Amino acid sequence: MAQGINSDVRTIKNILMLFAAILLIVLIKTLSGLLIPLAFALFIGILLSPIIEYLEKKKWPYTVSITMITVLTLGFMFLIGLVIYDTGSQILDEKTKLLAQVEARFEVILSQLEFIPGVKELEADGFTAALNRIISKDFILNTSGVVAGQLGTFTFNFILSAVYLVAVLGSIVKYEMYINYLEGDDQQGKERLLNSFTEVKASIVSYMKVKFFTSFCTGLFFGVLSWIFGIDFALFWGFLAFLLNFIPTVGSIAATIPPVLLGLIQIDSSGSFVLFIALLIATQFVWGNVIEPYLMGTSVALNTVTVILGLIIWGYIWGISGMLLSVPLIVMARVILAQIPDADLLVKLMGRSRLGKENQ
Repeated sequence: MAQGINSDVRTIKNILMLFAAILLIVLIKTLSGLLIPLAFALFIGILLSPIIEYLEKKKWPYTVSITMITVLTLGFMFLIGLVIYDTGSQILDEKTKLLAQVEARFEVILSQLEFIPGVKELEADGFTAALNRIISKDFILNTSGVVAGQLGTFTFNFILSAVYLVAVLGSIVKYEMYINYLEGDDQQGKERLLNSFTEVKASIVSYMKVKFFTSFCTGLFFGVLSWIFGIDFALFWGFLAFLLNFIPTVGSIAATIPPVLLGLIQIDSSGSFVLFIALLIATQFVWGNVIEPYLMGTSVALNTVTVILGLIIWGYIWGISGMLLSVPLIVMARVILAQIPDADLLVKLMGRSRLGKENQ
């Protein structure tokens, strides 16, 4: 009888936990405007905490260290936005040249496919005229409201992230003090929270170090390959590959599409074009599927299914921002779930603990 009651209680508890998880997802999605800048600031603060600790050992004034790091970080973020905007302007200025290349390539393709019924009726100039309308200034003006809205959102998030980042940097290296204050005389609770925070911090820092290195090398190879094969804006495609490579799985695919499309209209030889695509794919495969897992080792310890599901879920909740933050957020979620005894199976399915591996 008692066993049956315990089973019913466990079932009710699991159902309540499921509803609580759904409610939490809805709440996180609803408050995304406030939580996304906070999440970015938190993870940037974790990444920069070793630098703050180093400057503190060198007897730098704490206020000077935080101010300098904050200004440099926000300056780097602003520079990224500036590069993207400047390249977009250059592409618009080169519109006539690009459209001429598209029309020439389309005519060649049509001539090679004339044996297919209906192909002869297609006209290259009609196709390029449609493209011209799509990227015309009138089209841009018509969508200016959307652009202005996105720009306003970006500005708001940028300012809010700056405020959050100052607060995070001012407290991230003092986390032991805050944990001691929260737990009071509970020594076991202090150790549990310290170990959890240390695991999150170590996993995120290790992941970002490896990801930055592999993304930089991937972007470098993309830029060099695009330059060698005569693709316009080669430097930007390398820079874009570097940024998108931080999005697991789909980022590397998205980074390959723009240079391939430009290569289709700018590389005259079919053999050279196939070689260009093969080299881009080989670059992504080697750095993303061979070198990165080798360097990552057990620092993150998440299985592939967990990473893909996390990418889908956080992409749905927070869009591109959620995709960028998916792995650090999964690491944090795993550490939190590890504190719940009934969630032990779920934690094991997500991946083994970094600290647990080191203690074995």
